[in-house]
Amino acid sequence: MNRNLTVEQIENIVLDAGATYINYNEYDERLLAPTRGGNTFTVEQEVRIIERDGALGKEKGLRRVIDENATLTVRLMDLTVKNLKLALAGSKLSLNGKKVTNTEDGTIENDEYLSNITWVGKDMKGDNKVITLYNALGDNGIEINATDKEEAVVEIQFAGHRNPQDYSEPLYTIEDVDAY
Repeated sequence: MNRNLTVEQIENIVLDAGATYINYNEYDERLLAPTRGGNTFTVEQEVRIIERDGALGKEKGLRRVIDENATLTVRLMDLTVKNLKLALAGSKLSLNGKKVTNTEDGTIENDEYLSNITWVGKDMKGDNKVITLYNALGDNGIEINATDKEEAVVEIQFAGHRNPQDYSEPLYTIEDVDAY
């Protein structure tokens, strides 16, 4: 058994926790916050096997994705009200930006969806691995744990959402981007 690695395999190792951006490559792009505990990108798929008489098992070409969801879980240390609001779908921020409250009817307005949330990590050769979720919304609620001699970390799970008016738009992209 050959256990040797190629230079390319070594160079493609992604290092550290990376950085998370809101509306990456948009006019209002911003670095989200310092994190602790890393970030987690998840794609869940439900794949349907198209069964037919006489099949002896799974067959190439007779499968299709019938449900697909993507999330990016970020563990924030910057607990500004603006950041906490991102975790609370259907909430509103006060005019002075110092208070988040739930809305009376729980309506989630279209402007609450982020154009994208993007994680950028560097590999060993200095290039970037860029994972982007589109129409992102933190819709999993919030839990804040604060303990003595520790810093509070809030986990926000952002979910990508399809554009119901244009299904050709991606739910997510995963790209390799050369260093500048």
